[in-house]
Amino acid sequence: YYKNHLAKRLLGNKSGSEEAERAMVSLLKAECGYQFTSKLEGMFNDMRISRETAERYRAHKKRPDDSADERDAENGGRAVDVEVSVLSNSHWPSQNVAPCVLPGSVRAAMDRFQKYYLATYTGRKLGWQTSTGSAEVRANLPPGRGSSKPRRHDLSVTTYQMCILVLFNSRDALTLKQIRDETHVPEDELRRHLVSLCTPKHRILRKGSKGKGISGDDDTFTYNPEYTSKMTRVKVPMVSMRDATGSSGGAAAAAGGNGDAAAASSAARGAGLVDGSSAVPVTVEEDRRHLLEAAIVRIMKARKTLDHNDLVAEVTRQLSGRFVPPPQFVKKRVESLIEREYLERDEGNRRVYRYMA
Repeated sequence: YYKNHLAKRLLGNKSGSEEAERAMVSLLKAECGYQFTSKLEGMFNDMRISRETAERYRAHKKRPDDSADERDAENGGRAVDVEVSVLSNSHWPSQNVAPCVLPGSVRAAMDRFQKYYLATYTGRKLGWQTSTGSAEVRANLPPGRGSSKPRRHDLSVTTYQMCILVLFNSRDALTLKQIRDETHVPEDELRRHLVSLCTPKHRILRKGSKGKGISGDDDTFTYNPEYTSKMTRVKVPMVSMRDATGSSGGAAAAAGGNGDAAAASSAARGAGLVDGSSAVPVTVEEDRRHLLEAAIVRIMKARKTLDHNDLVAEVTRQLSGRFVPPPQFVKKRVESLIEREYLERDEGNRRVYRYMA
C-alpha cells in the first residue's frame, strides 16, 4: 500500500521532501525490519541513478550528431527532449499495461535514448511503461479578439493525453473509436483522460454529446480554438476514475510544436480493496487483522479475564499509534479467536472473555 503511493509520488515528482520520505522509510525499517524496506530503498536508489543518467545523456546529446531522424519532422524538425526514469523491475510495483502508440517524434527520441543506454550499460533490457509518463505539449492557438498575435500555452499533461492531443494536429474532430484505434490507450484510461481534457476549466477539447457521459464510440471530440487560460503554462488535472466512467465535458486541442514525454519503466497500481471499501486495501487489512489478534491475545494473556468493552478500549489504546480498529472489527477478531480456542466466553456472563492457556 505504502509502496504503491510512494511510487506515484516519486514518478510524478509529487513528493514534498525526499528527506521526509527517507525518514519515513527509516521508521518503517526500525519497526518492520530491513527486508520490509529494502525495495523502498531500492526505489530511491533508482531515482538517484536515473537523475545521474539523465545528466550524462544531456551531455551526450550536445555532441555533434549527423544521424537525423525523419520522424522529427512531426515536431517541426526539432528533436523531442525526453527524460527517462530507468527503474528496476524488482523494486517497483509491477504493472502489465501494454505501451500506447506514441507520436513518431517521441518514438524517435526514445529510440535515441535506448541506443545510448544499451551502449552504455551492456546486458540490460528496457521495457517502456507509457502509462506513468508525463509530457509538455505546446498548444498554438489562433489570436484572441482584438489581437493579431497567436496565443500559446504549454500544457502539462500525461503521456496518454499527449498522444490524444497530437492527433488533432492533422484533424479537427475525431470519434472515441478513432482515438482508441490510433492510440491503443486502455478503455477506462482513455475515457478518463478524454474527460480531463473536456472539463469546463480546461476545455481543450469539445465533446459532441450533451451531459457528462461519453455516449459511445461515435461520440466526437473537436479541437477548441477558443481555449484560453490566464497562465502560459497550464497543468491539466486528472479527474477521478469514478467521475470518468460515462463522463465527458466539451473541447479539442491544438497540440503544437514541443512534446516532452517522460516514459517511466515501472508504475504504481492501486491494490485491491476490501469488500468494495474505498479506504483499506486487502493487504493492509490482512496486516491489521494479524496485529489486532496479536494485541487481543497479549492483553488476555496478561489479564486472564476481561469484559468486552474493557477489551475494546485496551486494544484501541495499544494500537492507536498504528490505526484505530472499529469496534465491529475487534468483535469479529474476538469471535475468530474463540473459534480457534484462544479465548472462551464466561458461562455466567457472555460479555466476559477468558484466556485459554
